[in-house]
Amino acid sequence: MSASQRFPRRAPWLASLLFATAFAGCSFPLRESASGVRVVTAAPPSSRENYCAWYGTRDGDILYFGESAFWSTMRAGGGDPRADLEHPGPQPIGRLDLRTESLLEPIEVGSPNSHSGVWDVLVSGSSLWYTTFFESAGRVDLAKGDVQRLPALGRGLNEWTQGPEQSVLVTRYGNGEARSGSVVMIDAAGALRDEWLLPDPPDAVIAPKTPGWDAARSRLWLSSDALSRKAGTPIGNPTYILDLANRSWQRRDEPELQFVAFGPEGTGYRAQLRDRRLELVVDPPEAPARSILLDSNFPAAFDFVQDIQPGPDGRVVVTRWSGRLHLIGATGKLRDIQLPRLVEGGLYYSAVLRGERVCATYCAGVRVVCANATRG
Repeated sequence: MSASQRFPRRAPWLASLLFATAFAGCSFPLRESASGVRVVTAAPPSSRENYCAWYGTRDGDILYFGESAFWSTMRAGGGDPRADLEHPGPQPIGRLDLRTESLLEPIEVGSPNSHSGVWDVLVSGSSLWYTTFFESAGRVDLAKGDVQRLPALGRGLNEWTQGPEQSVLVTRYGNGEARSGSVVMIDAAGALRDEWLLPDPPDAVIAPKTPGWDAARSRLWLSSDALSRKAGTPIGNPTYILDLANRSWQRRDEPELQFVAFGPEGTGYRAQLRDRRLELVVDPPEAPARSILLDSNFPAAFDFVQDIQPGPDGRVVVTRWSGRLHLIGATGKLRDIQLPRLVEGGLYYSAVLRGERVCATYCAGVRVVCANATRG
């Protein structure tokens, strides 16, 4: 059975991904360029498809990141989100040594029959979790090197976050059915512990994107796409908050939550867009939340907050598609730098800080771009 037979070619729950590609070829406003730029490029994983670097996760001095040909194959396929499934290909997880800013051999988690690339990754304990979206998710035992696939969890799994009681949480953006998605809780061994279905309003399918677990308050924050049931097109980006105690969802339609993350000490970071004002809400467990204005004229038609990475030293880096990075120091001081736009249509995904350097995955070939985190 071919990949196109196994998966419907234009599922409504992928409509927002199609919508997002309209931004990819547009011009981003340029800011002051970063200094000390170093571009590290890996050999192409495949001669048939053009892979690029996706979401990243840091473990000590190693930056792990997914590698996928999704964007390039969809563009080449006339906007078909399933074009990546036409040909088998590897499923690599890239690795960058942050000390030397050099690439290590990737971890291959696929098989000869794999089609979808690796999307999001998360290090939790000794496990490196990964999603492939169209195929099964899995985990790598970093101590032993063993790869475990998790087909029982089903398809459509997208973004990870750390969960309660040594669990991990992952969003199910959709599964091909005409209903809203869910958030899946998985234990440290890879077994399903729970699954929370999103509300299913009559006019829309809710497709969850980024999860963020607030351990201090036992709440789950969730960004989402609301897709029209009739046309399958995006009609909103509501925020959902799950109160775990009574398993009830609260919906907020404004402001738009673009990304959410929690630091190791429990502080929450929410990138929110209200009109054209992009703000970072910093929400400590035992203090009032405060807002930091990141951009008063955010170009929402061409840019997006793709990741927030809190570091163990209290610093935070917010990554935008355009390569504009917002660096927040441990004292709350804000500094912006602009990474170079090297390739037309390239998208920055995940940036992490180490010392006075910052390194970001770049979806334009398998690239990581590093630069000085301070001007000069």
